[in-house]
Amino acid sequence: MQTLNLTKRPAKIGKSVNTRTEMHGEEEVPGQDIPLSGILLSVEELIAITDEMTAGQGLFRMEGDQYVPRFLAIDWIPLEHKFVGATIKMSGGVPATTYKNGKIKGIWIKALGGGMTEMKCTLQVNPDNGDPSAQALINAKVAVTIKAQLEIETDDEPELPLDHQNSAGDGEAVPMDGLVPESDDDEPMSHTGRKIQASTRKASRKRK
Repeated sequence: MQTLNLTKRPAKIGKSVNTRTEMHGEEEVPGQDIPLSGILLSVEELIAITDEMTAGQGLFRMEGDQYVPRFLAIDWIPLEHKFVGATIKMSGGVPATTYKNGKIKGIWIKALGGGMTEMKCTLQVNPDNGDPSAQALINAKVAVTIKAQLEIETDDEPELPLDHQNSAGDGEAVPMDGLVPESDDDEPMSHTGRKIQASTRKASRKRK
């Protein structure tokens, strides 16, 4: 499973921290939505956050001996990926705190000079009694460490339309060969590619 491992680095908490309660089974527990920005990613970390081996080539080009953003007209790019089972450590502007089993969602990335990418996101965590209050977190400049794994959604995979079945004539099945993305040994298939592959195979099984 694709994992995200961000070593200790600067970040900034936003101007508001949402507090709420959520259900864990039959138990109601406190929850917080903490907006983070200013997190700088290397190309390797960009690949991990996008689950795409060609993310670096997609966002950057060489100008002389420097990496520069490929698309100057593009600002922030939203990602649909979410990360779960996250362990998040904060220190610096707040008392040293570790949140466990958190989620990372609302991820946006922006290409910067030198091949670096800035990330902003929302952390969903369940604070303990000794953790900083929402008021103490607001606008804090912190150092953050994040370890998490990519959330894989299998139940909501879209099914390919089967209206084309009769187009081959007399109800003959349209061959599915070539429609399923193949994985190269040197370039692992991306999360999106795996979703397309799974959906295509599901459609093929239903037609048998």
